[in-house]
This record gives sequence, structure tokens and C-alpha cells, in this order.
Amino acid sequence: MATIIIDGQSFELPEGAKFNAIQAAKHFGIDIPYYCWHPALSVVANCRMCEIEVGTKDPATGEIKMLPRLVPGCQTPARDGTVLVTESAKVLEHRKNIMELLLINHPLDCPVCDQAGECGLQDYSYEHGRAAHRFVEERNVKPKKEVSDLIVLNQDRCIMCTRCVRFTREIPGTAELHVMRRGDHGEIAIFPDQPVDNPLAGNVVDLCPVGALLDKDFLHNQRVWFLSKHDGVCTGCSTGCNISVEENAGKVWRHKPRHNPYVNDYWICDEGRYGYKAANSPTLLGGNYVLEGKDHHGVPTDRFVKRLNETLTTRILDKQSVLGILSPYLSVEEAFAAAQWLASLTNRVELALGPVPVRGEDLTFAPDKTKGRSGDTSFIVPRPFTISAEKAPNRAGVEMMLDHFGKGAVPFEKALESVASHPIVIVFGGSPDESWIEADQVAALRKAEVLVLFDTTINPLADVADFVAGIASFAEKSGTYVNRDRRLQRFEAALPPREGVWPLLDLIAIVSGDGKAPIRSQEILKAAARVVPGLAKVEDGLVPELGLNLDSKDQPIPDAGFQDDWTLANVSTV
Repeated sequence: MATIIIDGQSFELPEGAKFNAIQAAKHFGIDIPYYCWHPALSVVANCRMCEIEVGTKDPATGEIKMLPRLVPGCQTPARDGTVLVTESAKVLEHRKNIMELLLINHPLDCPVCDQAGECGLQDYSYEHGRAAHRFVEERNVKPKKEVSDLIVLNQDRCIMCTRCVRFTREIPGTAELHVMRRGDHGEIAIFPDQPVDNPLAGNVVDLCPVGALLDKDFLHNQRVWFLSKHDGVCTGCSTGCNISVEENAGKVWRHKPRHNPYVNDYWICDEGRYGYKAANSPTLLGGNYVLEGKDHHGVPTDRFVKRLNETLTTRILDKQSVLGILSPYLSVEEAFAAAQWLASLTNRVELALGPVPVRGEDLTFAPDKTKGRSGDTSFIVPRPFTISAEKAPNRAGVEMMLDHFGKGAVPFEKALESVASHPIVIVFGGSPDESWIEADQVAALRKAEVLVLFDTTINPLADVADFVAGIASFAEKSGTYVNRDRRLQRFEAALPPREGVWPLLDLIAIVSGDGKAPIRSQEILKAAARVVPGLAKVEDGLVPELGLNLDSKDQPIPDAGFQDDWTLANVSTV
């Protein structure tokens, strides 16, 4: 077992671990500050903030030999016998000097900077900086730049860590950003007529450790210390990127990536990043409605449930069959509860999968680790990032429920052809896009004698359905999705349901009369796992008591960065 010495204390490195000094120290609860290093990018060691004392211990004599100078922790591999000193007077004085250098030309505009509250420069200035500012010369003022329609670069705040430059070169491979000029005149810039508009462009804002790169969409909207963060899963496609959903005052203000080395690594695409706006859409349904004549009238939940049950009971007693359509935007728990309820209504039920939107082809970005300036210094090679053409988060999970309760996942187009033989059609929607259904499909469904819709948005089908129930949106519910790789992932509710609207699990419990709201999604998942064989085959389980355990044999150690507020305990997105 490899042993490393940090600040005089011996630690045993995990077997097979390939860490640098920053990662090794973080693994044992010791922080080494840094700016330019990132575990998914090449190592350049240009900020010098992570410099520490390094030496080796002779295994035979036990003698420790230290290097005569400080060396960057990001470039120092942690091996058997490595000795690290992170808190000596020499190291602490060096950190003060580096912070003083970085702040020489930095403007004192923290009160108006959007990065305030989550800024590495603020944090490290407080922890490692000097109390007095000794620079009295004229500051080097650099202009603000528009690097894209969505991103602004405040060059006077930049510390030239080059994370953004390396990202555009190594992850999407588009290389829109570069370093222009040298020394204290150096600037980050774009090439002429080539803005940072690749599909992953917004990640440069997350990577920036200071307030240099800012998202115009979020600019001056909220102070970050007012935001509450919730672990979510992006619903923009079947990749299932792990995200942080950040809300305040009843609104979602932004999505940010949440690290998962098995799914999206450190990134999200811009489509998912700005998908938060659907949670605040004015087109969200605001209650329950019943069609009377040619108009819909809002009714309280109790009256809606009573009239719906009376209608269904009368029709089913007449031995009329039911067609149930389940959207791929439903959670695993919602799909299970919906299918179970439909199956309990009658044995004359057919279950079908709702429309699965597909746009273009899968777009995969394979990280390029050969463009780093310092050679092969990568310790964690990031996985390729894929933007799926399939724009639904849970097709695989819903199909599991359809396979169990029905005769497999009947395609939506085939279900439309069978409407004539099913007088009752019950549709479970959930797409954040109100245009999820086309006019000819609405006309085909409207041929049913009774058309019931559970959905989140005002859409063409809601305009003609006999019963319309508003349900919680993706931001107002918790549950699990199964992504394209059959990985089960849990997400939390970021907002309470809108006034007059119930989560679908609660509404089904009320309509079926089998339980009382509120219903816990974890309990539904447990019930589903006991009877649905497919769940046992899911690779990544978030509920250990179900036996769906994560294989963490090759799990990398998490980044220690100030911008990455996650720990080893939640790397598996439990």
C-alpha cells in the first residue's frame, strides 16, 4: 500500500489511485488552494497558488529529502514516499504574495459583481491574502468584451488562469478563446467573427474562478447567497446530466452542472442550462378543468375527482376499454403509479408510450488531452460528453413500466390508430414544451368519447380534452429517471407545486382512492422495484436497500475546487 506524508502525518493512498498533490490532500481532508487547475483540463501551473514544499522519504533509511524550492501541487504526482508540506511559514508567505500579485490590477467592485458570494478570489483573499494593499501605482485597466450573445468578459477581473481557453480547446474542440499579448498586457480574447457559441459554451462561466466571465442571462438578477440549491437531473435529453437547480422567491433562476463522473462529468449543454425557463413559464396549467359545452371551467380538486370517477365508472361498467398514454417525461414513480391505476380500472386497457421527441443526431464531444502545454499530466481523463438526439429524460424508465403492466411499449403512432377501439383515452403528459403534440395527433385523440389529460402546460390537447388536470412541472416534483445508459438517477423538487396544482403521484392517489396525499416518491420506487423486473437491471441504484448499489471501484476522487460544492459522499448523485 502506497503511503504519503502530509504535514507530518502518514496516510495510505487508495490502491491504484493516480492523484496529484491537490487531489491526495483533499482526499484526506486537507485543502491546497488553487485557481488554474481543473481535474478535467490539462495542467498548466500558471497561477502558482498551489505551490507547496515537496520531498521524498527513502524507504530504506527513512530519511526525508525536500526540494529546495516550492513546486506546484497540480504538477506533483502523489506516489509512495511523497512528502508534502502545505502549511509551513514559507508556503503561507508565498500564498500571501500570490494573492497580492493577483489583486494588483483587480478592481474593487465586489458589491456589484455577480460572482460575489461564490468567488474564489474573495474566498482566498480572506483566507490567504494580506490585510493591507501596498500597490500605489496606476492600475492596468482592460476593456469589457462581448465574447458571445450570452457571455460577457470583464477583462479587468481576469487572473489569466486560462481555464476557459483550455476548455474550448480540449472539451468541445472549437477553440474560440485564446490568450492575446503577454505579461501584464495579456488578455483573453476571441478570434474575429468567432464568438463562443459552441453547444457547451456556458461552461466557461462555471469554470471561471473569479467574476471575469459572466452569463448575461443571469447577470444582476439574483445574489447567489439568496439562492437555494437542489439536486436535479436535466430533462432536456436522455443523457440525464446532473444539475443544480437554484431557486428563490418561487422562481428557478438558473441551472448549473453537478459533477457525476458516470454521466456528464463537470458539464452541461447550453440547451439544458437555459431549460430552467420552462419552470417559470406563463403557459403552465393552473388547476383542474372540465369541458362543458365548448368551454373549459375551472373546478376544485374534489369536484374534479368526483366527476372524473363518475364518468369513468359509468363507461367502464359498460365494458368500454381504456387507452392509456404515458409520456417519456414522467418519472419512474409517476409512470408506475399511472400504469397501476389504469390497470386497476379494467382489464380492457392498452398502454402506450407518448411521443418521444428526436432532433437530429447524437452530438458527442470527446475530450482532447493532447493539447495541454505540459504534456501528459492528466490524472482524471473526463468521459466524452454526449448531447442526445432523443429529447426526453425517461423513455427507458417509462418503457419498463409499460413492459410490466402492458404488452410492451406500444408506439404513440400505433396508439393513435387504435383510438377508435378505445372509447376512453387517458393521457399523462409532462413535457415542458407546449408544442409536444401536433394538430393531427390532437384530432386523432379527440375521436375518443372521453378524453382525459394530466399535463403541465396549456397545449392543443388541453384545449379539447374533456377533463384537464394540471400537474407539477419537472421543477416541482421529486423522483427518478432512467437515462440512455439505463442509469437510475434521483432528482429533488426545487419548488412547491403551483397553487391549485397537485403532484401527479398525489393526484393519482386521490383519484384512485387507494391512499391519501402527500405520497413519497421513495415509497413508490420501493413498491415498483418489488414487482418490476427491469428495475433490478438498472446499473446505478440510488436506494441501497433495494440492492441497486453503485460499483465505485473506478470512482475518481472529487475536485477540491471552491466552485465545486460536492463531496465524495455524493459523487454517485445519491
